[in-house]
Amino acid sequence: MRLVDLLPVLCLLFRPLTATFADDAYHIDFHHVLLGIPQPRATFLHRPSATSKASLLYTLSNRSVLGAVNPRDGSVVWRQQLGAGNGLLRPIFGESIIISVVNRTVQAWDAAEGRLVWDWTSPDEIMNLEISQYDGGGQGIYILTQGEGAKATVRKLSEHSGVLEWEYHDESGNIPRGLSISAQGLYFVASHSAILQGSKIKVTTLNPSDGISLGVIHLSTDEDLSDDDSMLTLESTGFSSLVIWSDRTLKSLRINVLGTNNIYVARLPNEKDEPIGTVQISTSATKGGAVDLLVHCKVRASDTTSHSAHLYHLDAVSESLKTVYHLPSVQGPAAFSIAIHDGNTYLVRTTKRDVTLFSSISEHHLEQWLLQPKFHSPSTSAYDIPFAVSEVVVREKSSYGVRSAVLHSSGDWEMIQNGDKLWFRPESLSGVVAAAWAGTDGPRSPTRELKTESQSHIAVAYLHRIKRQARDSKSFPQWIQGIPDRIAHSLFGIEYRSQTTGFQRDSFGFHKILILATDSGRVFALDAGSNGKILWSTQVSVIGKGPLWEIESIQVDSDIALIRDFGGLELQVRVTDGIILDNQLRSAEVDLKTTITVPDMSGSALTIMVKADGTVAVPQRRHSGPEMMIVTRDDNMAIRGWTLATSEPVLAWAFLPRPNERVISIAARPLNDPVASIGKALGDRNVLYKFLSPNLLIIGAVKVDTSSASFYILDSISGRVLRTLTHPAVDITQPINCVLSENWFAYTVFSNLTERVAQNGAVTQAATKGYQIVVSELYESTLANDRNPLDPASSSPNLHPGAVDASDHDNGPHMVSQTYLVPAAVSFMTVTSTSQGITPRSLLCVVPSLNSVFAIPRAYIDPRRPTERDATSMEAEEGLFRHEAALEFDPKWALNHMREVQGVQTIITSPSLLESTSLVFAFGNLDLFGTRIAPIGGFDMLGKGFNKIQLIGTVVALAIGTGVLAPLVSLRNACCPASARSPKLH
Repeated sequence: MRLVDLLPVLCLLFRPLTATFADDAYHIDFHHVLLGIPQPRATFLHRPSATSKASLLYTLSNRSVLGAVNPRDGSVVWRQQLGAGNGLLRPIFGESIIISVVNRTVQAWDAAEGRLVWDWTSPDEIMNLEISQYDGGGQGIYILTQGEGAKATVRKLSEHSGVLEWEYHDESGNIPRGLSISAQGLYFVASHSAILQGSKIKVTTLNPSDGISLGVIHLSTDEDLSDDDSMLTLESTGFSSLVIWSDRTLKSLRINVLGTNNIYVARLPNEKDEPIGTVQISTSATKGGAVDLLVHCKVRASDTTSHSAHLYHLDAVSESLKTVYHLPSVQGPAAFSIAIHDGNTYLVRTTKRDVTLFSSISEHHLEQWLLQPKFHSPSTSAYDIPFAVSEVVVREKSSYGVRSAVLHSSGDWEMIQNGDKLWFRPESLSGVVAAAWAGTDGPRSPTRELKTESQSHIAVAYLHRIKRQARDSKSFPQWIQGIPDRIAHSLFGIEYRSQTTGFQRDSFGFHKILILATDSGRVFALDAGSNGKILWSTQVSVIGKGPLWEIESIQVDSDIALIRDFGGLELQVRVTDGIILDNQLRSAEVDLKTTITVPDMSGSALTIMVKADGTVAVPQRRHSGPEMMIVTRDDNMAIRGWTLATSEPVLAWAFLPRPNERVISIAARPLNDPVASIGKALGDRNVLYKFLSPNLLIIGAVKVDTSSASFYILDSISGRVLRTLTHPAVDITQPINCVLSENWFAYTVFSNLTERVAQNGAVTQAATKGYQIVVSELYESTLANDRNPLDPASSSPNLHPGAVDASDHDNGPHMVSQTYLVPAAVSFMTVTSTSQGITPRSLLCVVPSLNSVFAIPRAYIDPRRPTERDATSMEAEEGLFRHEAALEFDPKWALNHMREVQGVQTIITSPSLLESTSLVFAFGNLDLFGTRIAPIGGFDMLGKGFNKIQLIGTVVALAIGTGVLAPLVSLRNACCPASARSPKLH
């Protein structure tokens, strides 16, 4: 066979190698799509339409986020942010609508698509929500509101349009407790104290059609229901409605079928006679119209927790309450849920060991599935299971299938189907209030190890190196075993999974650890290079119904994370495994505002306390050293600079805003803000020198009476105001943010001006009403190649402000400004960060209205872009182009691409080991998003389109060709001497 005949076959083999690689989107980034912690009474499985055969999992979280989750894989089908406040959620069975209530707003949503159908706003706070679909004029939505005092109002809304149909007002002064509806009627329940002791429960029966009162029933009880420890709940099964109450001892329950006078007593057995902590009640209707009542009792002892369940059968026709069975108590976390299939009631018990299915007839279990020992995620604590919702399917030959959505006390949510975990949602990650990058240079990194050896005695360094090599040799077998996998990953893109567990470092610095703290008191560690994988999680602060956890700062030094909160807690956590090394409470200071940690001369960390009045307190143990400047801000908006040269701080300067001005934002240069070039090369090969100072501050202040905003550029060493920019007619209710980097700064305002204005000597331009980003650059001189009068050699800053005139702006830096009109509000801004500062920085912006994070290239916001004309050839050589007033958010700038990143409030960045790439992490009240960005492309890294196999094949082919031709050349040289081959000249 000729070689030409094999050519088509060879082309088919190499054809996949020439395919275009997919974009880095969804490969180099990660997105935790979160809903928040689901609420017990607002989570259920429901079919989105009457024709749907599968259910969706609906929930209204503690973050007031309404969402639908696919029970098969845990993906979010849709979600809506409803605002802040307590909420209610109810389905309309047989319809494609679900009803939500948050604060005073009632909203109807399309259950399949999450589209808003209608909404209605109540004048008062909404306490309860009930939905009825019974004939005879009862179809509709019923809400109970409470106004000033104890005035209660029952309202009916149309389920299709939200139109108010009728109102019923109760001005008796009784405490409204709830609303319930069943096939028997609509009931309004209130309570008031009795004359002698106990309480009275008032049940008012209303006509669902017109809201007219049909009668009142008073129920007497010896329990004081006004006590916060008492319990009163309403349950509706469709056929009948119940009111259930108990005293604080929870030894028995009183049950009344609304509309009747009978009170049934259900005794709660207690094996060890231990006090019952909480009681959860679930009800379901049987085929005959009776009620199955499940009571879940939780007993919390000093060192353990036990759970028991009791099932009762209530028949209102025969007026009897029977005990069906008592399930024995189980130790550890447990949750009970009721599921209905074909009119039959099933009980599902979920523990950390198993899932058990019971019928409503017998206490013998129908099915039991054991859970795997390592079942839970690293962020899941099996300390308790607050609740679960379940769905039961009856198969042939008495076989059952059960899936349960289980909420853990950590806030994580997972789906268990027949003992197998289908998916896991880390909802405990919602509500991140602080985050910090932890570098990959731990205490045993090669850099630190070599530095330690170089600073030690030769014998100590030699022993240290022997120990280090012996320690490293333990991982040598695993490194050898991973060679084939690494080669396959490098050549063919096959995913490589290391045999070692935990955090894995890489040669590019993409695998950095993120330390997060949430407002619920949890601390997490995420691997930024492994799709945001949770490395560990720990609960460090117990947050109840009180205030949320407020973090002051997170500082990472080597492999130790220091977490401080405003309550005085100082926590040291090891970054690699989450072990708490130290946990102490600072001495309580009434007027303590914050603390600052700075390095001391001895090499140890020094904590400086800043009080509410802006004064500074330095510990007495501070060693003498060079002068240090601390800038503080007090509650009266004054900004002060303190010199720390001795044990007592000295006030160096003070900045006071103008009268009636309020400081709203302060920004300094990032800690990692390297400068690669001190000047900007112009098109004519001249240099415009940058004004570079690590001590600059930008201060944003607003004046309420004139609706103006002022921005001050301040030297934090001398307290001198270098530049001031003032914007009149500013909407101060809109976000105002500022950022400072290298020799340029940017801030955002919403301007109401529509005429031509001038800003403090800057270029006169037309101010357009709308959201604006103002970008300014600072240079040492207006002339190229000129460093006077700001040459650092002639005018270096010092710690004594008397040497500089703070009011002299003429000797300040030359400023070039430009304004850009953007289509939406920017709530936060920062810049990318690289290790050497060679890569131009991009401006990172959070745009809440678009649920996006944008990276605006520096070239598009360059204030030196020519205005109202095209760029000259020299300007074009610098990369400048014509300025346009409107700066649209290019979709290519969206780091989240097609994703919707909700609730993001802050962005932090970190350099990687590649100069071209910066790591970006966005967090906030809800979602988490991380990615890496190369503002001008990955010039120091091979892209996915680089064909390594073709390169290797070319090298191998050249080697084979060289090996084949080398003997022929040698033979030719031997047969024909060089003298015979050389031409003869005549």
